[in-house]
Amino acid sequence: MNNLIIRFGQLLYKFRAWIAVPFFILLVILSRPGHINIIPYFIIFIGLIIRFWAAGYIGKKARATNFSTGRWIINAPYKYLKHPLYVGNFFLVLGVVLLFNPAIWFGVLVMVVFLLVYTLIIMSESNYLKDLPKEKAHFKLVNCKGEISTTIVIVVVLSIHYLVVKNILT
Repeated sequence: MNNLIIRFGQLLYKFRAWIAVPFFILLVILSRPGHINIIPYFIIFIGLIIRFWAAGYIGKKARATNFSTGRWIINAPYKYLKHPLYVGNFFLVLGVVLLFNPAIWFGVLVMVVFLLVYTLIIMSESNYLKDLPKEKAHFKLVNCKGEISTTIVIVVVLSIHYLVVKNILT
């Protein structure tokens, strides 16, 4: 059973970026634009900061479709959070859900699915990391290059939200 969970987590890891797409489409469809609230933007910003901080230590291997870091980083954000990129993702998803303001049941569903998917990914990745050498890494700005795509996705999401609020998309 444990081996099945590990394999399923690896599969989810491979397609983690695409898993969110149908939920985002439903989020747009089920959104209920309300008054402007700064809290979702703040939460999204926290998520981006955490991701940039973590990416600066782990680099482009974190963007692969399979586990390939080759080491277990144990300092900086990885000293405090075992999987800081995923914590950053949690804040991004939470902020986007709050921004689009869907029915509570759908917002809860999105967060539960996120937690379930990433719990399985974390279990699988932890299995991969357990036998790797533990090392301290140094922050390198060049390692953050991959986070440009995360930032672009967030800008697109915010643009779609703007279009929803202006009743252009809905």
